[in-house]
Amino acid sequence: MTLIFIIEDNENIADSLAYFIRYLARYDTLIANSAELALDTLMKVSTPDLILLDIKLPGMDGIDFLSKIHRDSKLKNVKVIIYSGLPENKVREELEGRNIFIHHIIQKPTSPSALISMIDEELRGS
Repeated sequence: MTLIFIIEDNENIADSLAYFIRYLARYDTLIANSAELALDTLMKVSTPDLILLDIKLPGMDGIDFLSKIHRDSKLKNVKVIIYSGLPENKVREELEGRNIFIHHIIQKPTSPSALISMIDEELRGS
């Protein structure tokens, strides 16, 4: 079964995302409320098929998290969609400044159907 790892510090948002992903797309989900917890979890569980990542997180932010997983041989090829309240162009500038290129960035809030479509597209490799 496909596993989507949601890294989101807002519990209501994380729970809503997990609900939509589980019941509309029929994917398994896992949630972490910080990048540090996410890294710890990734070392203990099987590699997810996709990470849905917030940028503004307590402690380590999403961009630092991406830098760390891109240096890890086990995790560097995991697909990532950024789901952030920050403007897409600002996120892209910060990512490109660190030589991190992410295909999909979704600005919060978005409709469940748009989110599921983007997840499906990313998983297909489109």
